[in-house]
Amino acid sequence: MPKFQGMNYEVSGQGKAILLLHGWGASINCFAQINRELSQDFKVFAIDFKGFGASEPPKQNATIFDYAQDISKFIDCVIKEPVVLVGHSFGGRVSLILAQHLLVNKIILVDSAGLKPKINLSKRIKILKYKRAKKQVQLGKKPASDLLKFGSKDYLALNQEMRKVFVNVVNQDLSEFAKKINKPTLILWGKSDKETPIYMARKLHRIIKNSKLEILSGAHFVFLYNPHQFLKATYNFLLEGEQNV
Repeated sequence: MPKFQGMNYEVSGQGKAILLLHGWGASINCFAQINRELSQDFKVFAIDFKGFGASEPPKQNATIFDYAQDISKFIDCVIKEPVVLVGHSFGGRVSLILAQHLLVNKIILVDSAGLKPKINLSKRIKILKYKRAKKQVQLGKKPASDLLKFGSKDYLALNQEMRKVFVNVVNQDLSEFAKKINKPTLILWGKSDKETPIYMARKLHRIIKNSKLEILSGAHFVFLYNPHQFLKATYNFLLEGEQNV
């Protein structure tokens, strides 16, 4: 597979350009079925974000804006034509930032991250316990390893450098970027999604002007749980208005 500035990518098919952006911890491979279907009618680009798949690690202490800049350069230097972004979860975060890019003409947000989550009582208690434990570690009364029990599965699966990047990414609220989107946007969501709960889908729909929301059966990887309905909604959106051209 070719690489661009250390990022692994692949291209298949002919037609209007689509860029598939995977979620945190995933890679190009998660889109294999969707890629096969879409590449029959479109030119599909899929890329491994830095730190995932076959791409090189990101720079030290990278932020979501560094990831967005990487993809912006990829659009400018490799795609070089109007493109539809399909961003799943973490890829949705990047898509929210890139929506203002001149070559981005449509956006599909799939179980997208990027909004500040609601904090319920259970979460508040966990945060309080973490802060107390962190203070004990700083005072030398507890080992740093005690803090790991507060980390998510995604966090614990990472090496030390990528954990710093993860913290940078998940703490960035992108709602202000979402409010500025004025391009056609389709929001596809699994109704059983626990990672990015459905209230996030509804909020994105509310703050993104003229966006369209479709809730499908399935969980966080809705395109894997329900590929037929996912592809149907995607095709309808991509071909919308072409009959009148």
